[in-house]
Amino acid sequence: MANETGSVEAVAYALFERICYVEKKDIGVTERTAKDWERPSRSWILSTYAECLRTLKSRQETGGPVASEARTDYAGHRQVPREAIMASDPI
Repeated sequence: MANETGSVEAVAYALFERICYVEKKDIGVTERTAKDWERPSRSWILSTYAECLRTLKSRQETGGPVASEARTDYAGHRQVPREAIMASDPI
């Protein structure tokens, strides 16, 4: 992964960390774990980061809004716009 702050990979990882916070997934960033948080599976971590990376790369290629920002997923849950996630304060 690139270590550059503004790289697509770095932004995807920052988005991934926000998603972990919102979904109460403990990825080992801190030494203490909140009691109602859970450890995500390896497949959840990889698929979630891959989705973040895919989303950002598709936006970079098209230059327009990401298709997933305005749709619901297969379970009918509303997806939160990226801007709202990035604007949130996790603490």
